[in-house]
Amino acid sequence: MIYAGPMKLEPLTADARPPLLAAARALLGDYRAFARANAGPDFGMAKLEREIADLPASQLTPGAGLLIAWIDDQPAGCVAFRPLPEVLPERATELKRLWVREAARGRGVARALVAGVIAQARALGSTAVYLDTEPERMPAALRLYRQMGFEDCPLYKPSEAGVAAFRLALAGPDGAA
Repeated sequence: MIYAGPMKLEPLTADARPPLLAAARALLGDYRAFARANAGPDFGMAKLEREIADLPASQLTPGAGLLIAWIDDQPAGCVAFRPLPEVLPERATELKRLWVREAARGRGVARALVAGVIAQARALGSTAVYLDTEPERMPAALRLYRQMGFEDCPLYKPSEAGVAAFRLALAGPDGAA
């Protein structure tokens, strides 16, 4: 598949039309295949399997969501987000499961998806966006996160060796970060 047209982001909703729900399942399935091939043995495959099986409800808890990127009416990528009230003393959003299909890479899809999560986090009143990644396995993602202002931070949940955490401070209503 070749992606050549304009891109749009669409949130998954409870009443998602069948093509949107199918795209969410397919993209998270692609992410699952990548994780199986590349992630360590402690990767939460069972949790991901449940998330896919329970779509759209699994991505629609309060403060959470899934954004789908479309190019030429074809699903090109996705990203999930959720609140982190249980692990942090601040009102924070976690960016999860960023995935862009290989044919759509290099077109700004990942950047648009991350920007979409940042916008959602701001709208939810979050003071920061957190994420974790494996820099050795995902150097392009690491470059993108740093370019977008994410900074290294301590791990905010139990993680396996090789995982690094990042935080982006969001400006408050007065413009202060």
